[in-house]
Amino acid sequence: MTDEQILVEPDVARIVEGLRDTGYEFKTAVADIIDNSLAANATEIDVSIALDFESQVLVSVADNGHGMNRKNLIEAMRYGSPQRQDLASLGKFGLGLKTASTAFCRRLLVTSRDSAKGQPRTACWDLEKMAKANSWTLDVRDASVEERKLLDHTATKSPGTVVVWSSVDRVLPGYADPGGQPRKKALKKLVMELSDHVALVYQRFLDADDERAPNATIRVNGRAIEAWDPFQEQETKKPVFEEQVAVQMYDDTEVTFLVRCFVLPRVSEFSSPEAEKAARLGADRQGVYIYRENRLIHGPDWLGMYKKEPHFTLARFELSFGHDLDDALQVDIKKSRILLDPTLYEYLSDNIFPLARREAEQRYRKGQVEKAKGVEALLHASSNTAIEGKVTSLDTPTITKADAVKGEAEVQNNMGTAVAPMRIVLKKSDAPIHVETTEDIDFGVMWEPALVNGSLAVRLNAGHPYYQKVYLPNIDNPVLIQSLDFILWSLAQAEVNNYSAETRDAFEEFRHEVSRNLKKLAADLPEPPGIVD
Repeated sequence: MTDEQILVEPDVARIVEGLRDTGYEFKTAVADIIDNSLAANATEIDVSIALDFESQVLVSVADNGHGMNRKNLIEAMRYGSPQRQDLASLGKFGLGLKTASTAFCRRLLVTSRDSAKGQPRTACWDLEKMAKANSWTLDVRDASVEERKLLDHTATKSPGTVVVWSSVDRVLPGYADPGGQPRKKALKKLVMELSDHVALVYQRFLDADDERAPNATIRVNGRAIEAWDPFQEQETKKPVFEEQVAVQMYDDTEVTFLVRCFVLPRVSEFSSPEAEKAARLGADRQGVYIYRENRLIHGPDWLGMYKKEPHFTLARFELSFGHDLDDALQVDIKKSRILLDPTLYEYLSDNIFPLARREAEQRYRKGQVEKAKGVEALLHASSNTAIEGKVTSLDTPTITKADAVKGEAEVQNNMGTAVAPMRIVLKKSDAPIHVETTEDIDFGVMWEPALVNGSLAVRLNAGHPYYQKVYLPNIDNPVLIQSLDFILWSLAQAEVNNYSAETRDAFEEFRHEVSRNLKKLAADLPEPPGIVD
């Protein structure tokens, strides 16, 4: 048998159609084009998303970067264009311009000039023509009058480039009336989502006071986008943890990256309502924000380590690295997803993330306790009144002696006479207190028996998820609150009334086990409003 070397050229139509399905979202695709503008040292970038006179979507991105001559323009349009000399460039694979664009359009036009007086030229990939000719033949010509006007609007008397998506078939498809109000409304929403994405992804480029990245102005439909800082450093002031971390990878290479952990203030701790609003507090904003060369490429999420939970709403992490970590983090073509090396994953999950997550949870719980204290008198007043009215007819122990210093009381109960460990509380109140909230119950226990102003009482842990998710949302439902209070008060009284040295450990374990189960069961309940206040 003779070995042969046969050139097998791919089918053009199948390839270009396949490359349309690389998983781009609209906002990440536009960001890929903006990356090229920033890589070209542009200081002015205009993004336009509009309906033309035929109600067809038209997208363009124009910049005043260094531009391209005819040769460089052709190379830029090549699938798998040459690697940039600057490895730190935001452009990475030489595919983004083409794949990001044709993910949403069937005709990609790029107009560019490399000097103020240079003749701008336009290169065009037309998927229909390519498929029909089964050829990678690029159309290159002098720019039209309209293309020059579009370029001159941003690159006034300067080099620059404009990318135009024409024959857009994957942005707002499926509307019966392409020019109707529903589609126009959807377009407006799309523009707002893109604007928010740009404000976050390019924060360091948009913030004139941020020296980590070259400054640029990015406009979307004529409106300059303001940077949005997820860490709100004007309010947080400094991270709870900041370190340049070096980690030995599985292949024995050492990588270095910056980790900063921030815990945002609670609602009531912000300097102003405007500052609180700007922080965009919410569970969807918690987690890890990953930056490559000062451009956000991933997040926020917990990288698969944890699920987003409201009590970690205030925790936000920064992980920043340079292009030298691309392989370790397996940065994808869209620069919107990473995969952590196992060593790095373990280091972050074991050593870094628990720190700020604990701090965020403690701050969150403290806020919930303060919220509970603020409504305590109202929340449990009816229960205290009802219990006081019937306490003499209920099965309860008799307290004969109480020692607040030792934290114990002598009781006569169903087991005889015993000295029981008991929290003894004195409060400035003339009203009887049988139900009280607190934050100092140990080990996450939901309740404990206590002696409050001489009355047998139950103390409820306002930091426990069950209290926060069952009690607080039902402030306006006094019947439910009383029912819950009656159950827990009765459990506390039954414990004291049947206490002995032999039953002590069993009762403690009972409270701990029930509390653990309530915590797990409450995890899936909805959070009350104002959760981080």
